[in-house]
Amino acid sequence: MSGQSDRQRLIGSWRHIGATVNGKPRPGRGERPKGIIIYDAHGYMACQVAPDREVSKAGDKPTGEEAIAALDGHIAYFGTYTVDEQARTVTHHRDGSVQPGDKGAVVRGYEFVGDRLILRPVGTSMEVVWERIK
Repeated sequence: MSGQSDRQRLIGSWRHIGATVNGKPRPGRGERPKGIIIYDAHGYMACQVAPDREVSKAGDKPTGEEAIAALDGHIAYFGTYTVDEQARTVTHHRDGSVQPGDKGAVVRGYEFVGDRLILRPVGTSMEVVWERIK
C-alpha cells in the first residue's frame, strides 16, 4: 500500500472484528457482533454493527418491545467522511442513523495495521477493529 494516501487506503469495505474499552471486550454486543464499514472514493460512508444475539418476532410486524430489543446495541448510520492525515483522524459526518438524534460529526483516530483498520473515538479509551474485505 506504499504510495497511497491514508484517504486512499480507507476506501473499501471493512469487516467488524471487535471493540474494546480499556483493553477489554466492549460489553453489551455479545461474543461475536457482526458489522461492516464502507468508505467510497466519492467521500460517502456507511457503518453498521449488529449485536450477536437472536431477537424473536411473534407476528408479521414487530411489536414495540420487539423493535426496541432488535435495535438495542445496534449501530447503523451513513453520511460523508473527511480525513485529516496530519491529525490521523477520520470524521464521519452522519446524515442518518437508527439511533434517535444521532446525527452530526464524530471524529475517530485511525491506524492501519496490515489488513486491519483500528478506529479510536476521540476522547475515549475505545478501539474498534476492522479487517479489509478482500
